[in-house]
Amino acid sequence: MPKSYRRWIYEILEEENHANGWPNLVSLALMLLVVLNVAAVIMETVEWLYFAYGPIFEAFNVFSIGIFTIEYILRIWSCIEDPRYRAPQGSRLRFAITPLAVVDFIAVFPFYLPFVIADLRFVRAMRLFRLFRILKLAHYSRALQTFDEVLRLKKEELGLCSSP
Repeated sequence: MPKSYRRWIYEILEEENHANGWPNLVSLALMLLVVLNVAAVIMETVEWLYFAYGPIFEAFNVFSIGIFTIEYILRIWSCIEDPRYRAPQGSRLRFAITPLAVVDFIAVFPFYLPFVIADLRFVRAMRLFRLFRILKLAHYSRALQTFDEVLRLKKEELGLCSSP
């Protein structure tokens, strides 16, 4: 039986341990985009670079937001292919409040705020959330996911060790 488009998208975005093929290509492309975004945010802080290449930085940001928004929407749409999110109601919402999905949302949300909120001071402050894009790397790195799991499991012990 042929796979549905939703299943195919799910496997590309969420499945692990692929030796080659689309999932690895997509993961590598998204990782590269995240790293380039972090580099762009850092370079924008250099005044002469920003004045010389501001329109390029802005175009790259819009392009990146478009890709990250499409990725987020596709993850929400395809999440019900995961057995944990197959319940008849509320599955996508349960997925949307998982830590990695929240990071994805926070990475794109500030871009859309000016269309809803007119207070430009607030919008400028929200631009700092662009740095959350680096946390998107957790999607593509099994090592970062393992590190996150260890921190969650050992948070009490680590809390005891961190006293001054």
